[in-house]
Amino acid sequence: MDAVRYSLRDRLREGVASTFLDGRMAPGETLKVYVQKAHGFALPESGDTPLIMVGPGTGIAPFRAFLKERLAVKASGGAWLFFGHQRSACDFFYKDELEGLKSAGVLSHLSLAWSRDGDKKVYVQDKMREEGAELYAWLERGAHFYVCGDAQRMAKDVDTALVDIVADGANTSPEQARAYVDQLRISGRYQTDVY
Repeated sequence: MDAVRYSLRDRLREGVASTFLDGRMAPGETLKVYVQKAHGFALPESGDTPLIMVGPGTGIAPFRAFLKERLAVKASGGAWLFFGHQRSACDFFYKDELEGLKSAGVLSHLSLAWSRDGDKKVYVQDKMREEGAELYAWLERGAHFYVCGDAQRMAKDVDTALVDIVADGANTSPEQARAYVDQLRISGRYQTDVY
């Protein structure tokens, strides 16, 4: 369980759902929930289509399902996950599962970003930039691009990085790169589930 707790201006802040489940629910207690559909946030029809997924922290959740589906249908298109959190030692959720999916050939690339493990903070968008040439080549091969997680900073930073990667890869202007990325969205190849 990754319960959200942090201090801001000398005041303890807690996540509503995560701390409720972590500290206020007794084991075995029943909780009523409902499912809200993520309209348009879905796998492409063909398993031959490559996927690029960016899901730091709890944003990894839908991508676990995507990868398990791809394993079940024996999809061949390749899948690349950018995952990150603060510390690899305690925040590498589903490490064994992801390594197993990588060994099974379902997960082609696993790019990891740890923001508190070193002197310099490294985020998923930094890893994207490091591997920008290959990421752009995947887009040119028809890859679908997915982002799940924080809407305030991460999703915006990932979008900015994607535009820069396209500008470099296509050797084009920032405006033309923005148009390329916008076309990915319009065609359904760039999908977000951000909150």
